[in-house]
Amino acid sequence: MEVLFANKPSENSLLVYPVFAKKKVADLALNKLVARLAAAKEFACKIGQTFFVLNGEGSSQGIILLGLGEAKELDVPNIMDAFGTAGKSAGNHHPAKLSIFIPEELHKYAQEIAEAIVLSNYQPAAPYKTGESQTELRENSIKSMEVTGLGKNEAAQNAFRKGIQIAEIVNEARMWVNTPPNIANTDFFRRKSKEIAREIHAKLKILRRRKLRKLNMWTFLGVNRGSPDEAHLITLDYCPKGVSRDEAPTVLVGKGVIFDAGGYNLKPRGSIEDMHLDKAGAVAVLSLMRLLPKLGIKKHIVCVTPFTENLIGQNAYKPSEILKTHLGKTVEITNTDAEGRLILGEAISYAVEKFKPAAIVDLATLTGACMIALGDRYAGLFGNDKALIENLRSAGDETDELLWQLPIHKDYADKMKGQFADLRNSETGSERFAGASKGAAFIREFVGKTKWAHIDIAGPAFTTDPKKYEQKGATGFGVRLLARFMENLK
Repeated sequence: MEVLFANKPSENSLLVYPVFAKKKVADLALNKLVARLAAAKEFACKIGQTFFVLNGEGSSQGIILLGLGEAKELDVPNIMDAFGTAGKSAGNHHPAKLSIFIPEELHKYAQEIAEAIVLSNYQPAAPYKTGESQTELRENSIKSMEVTGLGKNEAAQNAFRKGIQIAEIVNEARMWVNTPPNIANTDFFRRKSKEIAREIHAKLKILRRRKLRKLNMWTFLGVNRGSPDEAHLITLDYCPKGVSRDEAPTVLVGKGVIFDAGGYNLKPRGSIEDMHLDKAGAVAVLSLMRLLPKLGIKKHIVCVTPFTENLIGQNAYKPSEILKTHLGKTVEITNTDAEGRLILGEAISYAVEKFKPAAIVDLATLTGACMIALGDRYAGLFGNDKALIENLRSAGDETDELLWQLPIHKDYADKMKGQFADLRNSETGSERFAGASKGAAFIREFVGKTKWAHIDIAGPAFTTDPKKYEQKGATGFGVRLLARFMENLK
């Protein structure tokens, strides 16, 4: 998206003008208007409240007054909700250009303002609607922005530009997650990974069925057996100029289940319809890789994404099978719908062996149990290193992609021991109880002594109750969180 920094709004722009409660507006005409609206109880400057003024002075397309409450109430969630509301409102007016006034009190939130505006304008149905419906959706999207009020504050200008870059990548991540499985299949992500590798100058490696067999990844291959499409284990190795490849990398692993029918433990109606969204973890870490050079992150980072479907069919894996893993451990399949931990375990053990990482962070839409525990506003956080956990949690607080630590009690880990094999992939009969912790305990078996964190994003990865800057469907959760985490790495 184009952005221009100006001293005053263009005459053909739609202006978003923030207004604080109990504080005069600098523009005299607007101050009188706000006072009249307040007296008439039409606009009280509450956080996120908007009021459209047609043909406002200096802006032929009008002005959107945006309430921000009192300055002391401001924080990142409130800012993003308020400007997300303004962004959606602006899109409905089909502006040729959106102009945003950012007063001095908001300079420190320039990045969040940009993110909220861009995120709020994502149109998930635009690629698939036809005719007038598609035209209307495309007209609602904002093509260019200009920003006034920042003056010569270069730090704030750069923060605004960065916010646009991050949000545009998040929107593309949302698009990939929302893309139906007949389009976004394993071949789709193989091609996208090649594009990313070229874009960021990363080493790319793609392992398919034959090589996965040589690596003894039989649980990953087991999950894949019901699908006509080959499983792919894709690695992107990013090491920018000035960074030694001898530096132990941070490895990001993302669950990439293209469509999760549950296998023979088939998902019910009301759940199966959204299972094209089960690739959100893999999409988040792939998208983060695209941001690394844009953000100037000088770190050795590796991304590992296992992609497969989990379907039924004459060759599909079955409950009661015992399969061997790349690590050498054997696993009883007690539930074919507990497939995510299987492919993550294989990917993580491969990453530990090949890259000898300083730390591993995995993202996965792993368990409904985590959704029951935390809802859709928090992701579950597990791990074996206090500093890593705290760094991730801090990044979540800073970006409003919130994490809540959950335990891996010894008793939960014991529940994942198999009767006939080393492990079982689900506890029979009571998997709902502490299910997120038991899933994490299973994954931990493949980590060894490496510092590790597991983020269960089953709740916030997609939503039917979107925040003001979101839409129903995929949220792109994890991209902004990981970007901030990487920026904060020492």
